[in-house]
Amino acid sequence: MKKIAVIEDSRDVNAALTEFCKKLGNDINVDQFYDRESAESAIKETNYNLIVLDIELPPEKNAGIGIVYTNVTHHKSPVLVVSGLEQTVYKNVMSQLNVWDYLEKPIAADGQEFISSALRMLRAKIDIPVTQTPDLVIHDSSTGKVTYDGSPLNLPQTAKLILMRTYERRGKCVSYPEYYDLVKTGKNPEAIRQHVKTIRDALIEAGIEKEHIAVIRMKGVQWQD
Repeated sequence: MKKIAVIEDSRDVNAALTEFCKKLGNDINVDQFYDRESAESAIKETNYNLIVLDIELPPEKNAGIGIVYTNVTHHKSPVLVVSGLEQTVYKNVMSQLNVWDYLEKPIAADGQEFISSALRMLRAKIDIPVTQTPDLVIHDSSTGKVTYDGSPLNLPQTAKLILMRTYERRGKCVSYPEYYDLVKTGKNPEAIRQHVKTIRDALIEAGIEKEHIAVIRMKGVQWQD
């Protein structure tokens, strides 16, 4: 029996996604959740074959990100995000968190795109390689905070995203253009360097003496352990 978790606060949407999941096979058992607390409790206890997840679970705008981290630190189940939030920013963030796919609402009434994506995940031989970003740099959506090695960092949202991408690719130089999808304005090297300075200042303020984030002249930014 394959177990799927559907996490969506709208009862109508939750019911529709659940019905799509039941079309994936005769051996499907679906658990429905409408809030972060109950979903995280279940994810800690159950190794789901698939987690279908909305990002916004009121009152938290980014509750889904916190749920993804909970999944990563436990069973590492494949995650399919179904959200009404704009893909251009969130799809990239989700890929860094090893989310398998991101579908944007509204989902078509026939559910074919959803079913196709979900079937691909269920049929995969799953031993998911996970980049363990939560071990050192954690984005906690319940507080909006990022921490490094347990020390909270006071960062604006764009700097958080830049830090997460830089850390996820630690040891490699991330070119300036690879950050441009994370910023609304200032899509140029100088603006990215200003965000890096903000991150560096936050690390110093948190008592982190080693200079982990470095600007590579004429190239981009690199996280150094």
